[in-house]
Amino acid sequence: MNIEKRALLDHAQRCRSVADDLAHREAARRLRAMADVYEARAAGLDDEDGSPEPDRHERSRLADAGDRQN
Repeated sequence: MNIEKRALLDHAQRCRSVADDLAHREAARRLRAMADVYEARAAGLDDEDGSPEPDRHERSRLADAGDRQN
């Protein structure tokens, strides 16, 4: 597993862990949405052609996905 993918999955795990410990529902919901975006980015790395970063369109799509969940 490449370093970027591992880091994204680690961030997602941390977001979910903190969200599970929060009493503030809105903050927990936002953290879970962030975790979803991190996991989607990590999954996208499997499909990429070897470039280390998502292109401009991919970043925009991922940002929009996170906003829709907020």
